[in-house]
Amino acid sequence: MDALLLSRLQFTFTAVVHYFFIPLTLGLAVLIAFMEFRYWRTKDPLYDKMARFWTKLFLINFAVGVATGITMEFQFGTNWAAYSRFVGDVFGAPLAAEGVFAFFLESTFIGLLVFGRDKISRGMRFFAALMVAFGTNLSAFWIIAANSWQHTPAGYQVNEELGRAEMTSFSEALFNPTTMIRYLHVIEGAYITASVFVIAISAYFILKKKNIPLAKKSIKIALVFGLVFSVLQAFSGHSHAQLVGEYQPAKLAAYEAHWETEENAPLLLLAIPDIENETNRFEVGVPGLLSFLTHDDVGAEVTGLEEFAVEDRPNIMGNFIAFRVMVTLGIFFIGWYLYLAYQWRKGTIFEKPKVMKTALWILPLPYLANSAGWIVTEWGRQPWAVYGLFRTEEAVSNISTAEVMISLGLFVAVYAFLTYLMIYLMRKEVKKFDMDESFKHLEEQEEKGGLA
Repeated sequence: MDALLLSRLQFTFTAVVHYFFIPLTLGLAVLIAFMEFRYWRTKDPLYDKMARFWTKLFLINFAVGVATGITMEFQFGTNWAAYSRFVGDVFGAPLAAEGVFAFFLESTFIGLLVFGRDKISRGMRFFAALMVAFGTNLSAFWIIAANSWQHTPAGYQVNEELGRAEMTSFSEALFNPTTMIRYLHVIEGAYITASVFVIAISAYFILKKKNIPLAKKSIKIALVFGLVFSVLQAFSGHSHAQLVGEYQPAKLAAYEAHWETEENAPLLLLAIPDIENETNRFEVGVPGLLSFLTHDDVGAEVTGLEEFAVEDRPNIMGNFIAFRVMVTLGIFFIGWYLYLAYQWRKGTIFEKPKVMKTALWILPLPYLANSAGWIVTEWGRQPWAVYGLFRTEEAVSNISTAEVMISLGLFVAVYAFLTYLMIYLMRKEVKKFDMDESFKHLEEQEEKGGLA
């Protein structure tokens, strides 16, 4: 393996692991803000207890996410120096804005929320939680804007003499054609992740017959939250796919293993791509559905992979599989939330241990869906570092294979430790948490069916 492939593997590994933590941070911050709002308005101590508990888990996840993110960004200088020189004038602006306008905002109010919560009013606590939620989601916007520019570059010109892209319009670069729809799609995935997480931990409490009032109230909030955003994500995903078809047709063709340009193009449900012979050995599809989903017209023409030189095509098999993992899990979450809502309406959701156990078992699934989504996004962009403008092979630093292998090994070790640390600390916090005596009467009422 050469330095280019190893550098790509290293960035893939660090980005995927880093993104294990980001969605939960984004979604859990919003849920905590809602709990603080309810405590402010109702003065119900149960909401206070809920906010305190989920904030502890949020902090563990946030801290590890920051650590993995900072080390990941070092690679722009060490492994991708040529890329940094070429895009630095454009790419650096939103990254700097993220640090100045978002990270410091959320970090400041996290400190107030955690260390000053018993010294400030309930209203101020809600405001602090709201600013944490706003800051984390604003941070995501700046990162997505920078990333989207790599896919649909705008607001720039190439200085041939200096060999770099230079910004001509900050607003055009920031709000390039895919920024907003990709931001919404990412945020919705993050909110689903937080919802599944809260339901899973709450299900654990119910199975252990402890902290029942907190668990039931948390599930109710997370269920509504997850149902709304799982449905919305289906719409944003459709819109995103249309933009991919418009601006990155090779990527869309790779997603579908769509070889020939044709009208009434089918959406493949199952297929076995034959890369060497540029065909599919076996396929089951719905005629016209790919044309309809891409262009809102069953008879529309969809560009095939045959239109692109082999060296300009993304990896077909990897994108084909990852895309189906993402879409399948997206559909699954809609069905899962609808089932939970049905059981809630019947009043039987907490009487079925199998449902609570299932909630625990599906906890890894949103993480898998998020990872698959980023794989098809970034792997589908290849062989371009900036789509149609700057190739990945041109972006790598002048470093040796041995140097990258050493750094990759160190990253694997450090990130594995941080991931283990996060899981260990969360498990410890969940297992030791026990609502104080002032809430015991609520648990007794729950056992007697006295609470709705």
